[in-house]
Amino acid sequence: MRPSMRPARPSAPRRASWRVAIVGAAGALACADVPAPGNDSTGAATATGFTTWSPTTTTLAEGGSSETLASSDDGTNSLPPVPMLASPSDGALEVPLETSLCWTPVVDPDGDAVRYRVFVDDTELTNGVQGDEPGFEGPCVGPLLFAEARSFAWSVQTFERDDPSRTSERSATWSFTTVADSEAHVVFEDRFEDDGDWTVSGDASAGAWVRGNPVPTLHTGVRAQPDRCDGGDSCMFTGQNPDAIVDDEDVAGGATVLLSPPFDLSGWATATVQLRRYLYKSDADATTALRIELLAPNAAAPDGFDAYELEALAAATLDDPQNRWTPREYLGCGLPRVDGMRLRITARDDGTGIVEAAIDTVAVIGHERSTLCSSAEGGACDPTLGEAACPDALSCCPQGTIHTGAWRCTTPVAGLDYDNPTASPDDPGNGPVGCPAPDLTIVQPFIMPVLTDVMVDPDSCLLYEGCVDAPGLRTILRFDLVTPNVGARDLALGVAANNPDVFHYSACHDHYHFDDYASYELRDATEGLVAAGQKLGFCLLDSYSWAWPTAHAKFDCLNQGISRGFADIYESALPCQWIDVTDVPAGDYTLRATVNPARSDAALPLLVERDYGNNTVTVPVTLP
Repeated sequence: MRPSMRPARPSAPRRASWRVAIVGAAGALACADVPAPGNDSTGAATATGFTTWSPTTTTLAEGGSSETLASSDDGTNSLPPVPMLASPSDGALEVPLETSLCWTPVVDPDGDAVRYRVFVDDTELTNGVQGDEPGFEGPCVGPLLFAEARSFAWSVQTFERDDPSRTSERSATWSFTTVADSEAHVVFEDRFEDDGDWTVSGDASAGAWVRGNPVPTLHTGVRAQPDRCDGGDSCMFTGQNPDAIVDDEDVAGGATVLLSPPFDLSGWATATVQLRRYLYKSDADATTALRIELLAPNAAAPDGFDAYELEALAAATLDDPQNRWTPREYLGCGLPRVDGMRLRITARDDGTGIVEAAIDTVAVIGHERSTLCSSAEGGACDPTLGEAACPDALSCCPQGTIHTGAWRCTTPVAGLDYDNPTASPDDPGNGPVGCPAPDLTIVQPFIMPVLTDVMVDPDSCLLYEGCVDAPGLRTILRFDLVTPNVGARDLALGVAANNPDVFHYSACHDHYHFDDYASYELRDATEGLVAAGQKLGFCLLDSYSWAWPTAHAKFDCLNQGISRGFADIYESALPCQWIDVTDVPAGDYTLRATVNPARSDAALPLLVERDYGNNTVTVPVTLP
């Protein structure tokens, strides 16, 4: 351990106020209704030692505030001009993944100083810290990290620096497409946010495939229909059940069949299919409840297609719990690759049991080389096989930043030793050997719980988002959370538009949240759960480098991620950085904090890491 590099309290920038992750096009610039203690504008620490939290509403309309839409030239002060976009040019292709967005600066007709708001896919880029000046000086922002082989739309708006409510109209919207991986290209993709021309057929008497957001439904205390879609607010599932009555709209009396639009796989060396799937089956019979197939056109076949089974699930949920959103990748090695191919997904129940299925975020990918069909480096692998998944000294490693179900045989590399990191970020790792991926952990000594009382208004976002159990005076257990990346790679998310399924809109705050970055539990001596909390509203960033104090931070709320050798810090003063213990009896407990936890309805944590065994720490706590 090197105390000079990791002091008892990091000297890095600390979040002294609520940090907004991403503000939507109609969103407020800061989470004004839940400020940090001591912000006199909306809440103040009282003489009795507790903090009052009450709401302040801010409503913005498309392109600005409600005041902006009503404003006009009053003869003495004109609204600022609309900016003109400069680069990337409209319709640009093969744009580098790290790209700046630039526009032509404007001159306010009244000489007022101006700044600019930038929107990517209708989501505003923000620095995220309340109190920081909104918007950007211009004429560029970046470089920003964009996802590969994706199209993005962007626009810019001018506003007066001294009165941000006085804005121009939005600029024209331009689009650009980023460069693709030279060996893999998305041929077909559907997140089910819109009608994608899938067709539904079958002889089931109930439970036909529908697009929407499912209503959570239980069967004998077990989750049958999912609580939500895995990404966004819409997916495909069997039978909308608005009253949550388990046998009302489950699959019954046969099969319901979902058929994709056609896509072209001609010319590719091989192909993969990625999707997220969910299945609940109550009966332990041999019937295949969910079958996923790739169809190749064949005029001589009975239904015009040859069917190639990618996966078939028949086991009962109690024997094989598939009632969790699970990312899957299916290989098309050796299968036909022609124009007019389709996916067919069939859910079936011929008995009297309960069957519910769902799918989300489907992608068909063409590959220029068939390397992934081999057992060599770069070949696809099955992580459930353990050491037998890959030959020689290769490791079976997840791919990407967000789990997609893709695993490849990869040469392992060393991460970082937290207590004694390498002298330079350019040096090879000196920690445990594993997959070339990030690795988040929690520094246990920084968790120093403190009891505090807060007064929560009935209309507060704290109540709406589950940070407290009830309004009024609440006793909360606050603590800091420091999450370093000790892995072999950066955790790189980039702009929020790269991962629309990761950020969820909050109607309370009018902005987007990165959900479930950390979970907090208070457990008793029998390991029973007595209270819980979770952290919402994160934008992941480089707060400070625990490994190399002079290293330059790469990620912030505009360009999200945590670099190798850096840590993200969440101060105890932040809203929701606590557990509500108002109704917990006095006694000895254990505080358990987990970074990147798997959701209760998900098979894997959201973010790809090389090791999930170091994601949880525990701290003893005594409540008086």
